[in-house]
Formats: sequence, C-alpha cells, structure tokens
Amino acid sequence: MSNLTSEQVDAITYAYMDICATDAHLNGSSSGYDGMAAIEIGEAVKLTREDLEDAFPFLNLMEGVDDE
Repeated sequence: MSNLTSEQVDAITYAYMDICATDAHLNGSSSGYDGMAAIEIGEAVKLTREDLEDAFPFLNLMEGVDDE
C-alpha cells in the first residue's frame, strides 16, 4: 500500500469497517445490533462514501450511482 496516500488508506479502512458492521447487522453474526445500530451504520456509510469520493475522485464519475 505504499503507493496510497494516508487519506486513501483511511478511506479504505473506514469503508471496510462499515462493510463489516453492515454484514454483522444484516446477516446476524452479532446479537448486539438493533435499530440504533442500523441508524449509526447509515450515518457512517454516508461519511465513508464522502471520504472515498474525496480520496479517489474517479468514483464521482461513475454512472448509475445515486447521490442522495
């Protein structure tokens, strides 16, 4: 990962953490998730998307991705 900036590494790391939390929530691999977890995951995903788009500008050019 030496070719990635620290901003890019952070964005990828946070995206991975969001995916892990979402997986646990949706697939029930953790009994500690509830409605509040879904809200927190939703908020985290929005921030992570912004981080990824800032760190990897080409993502903003992808078609078919809604920006809501």
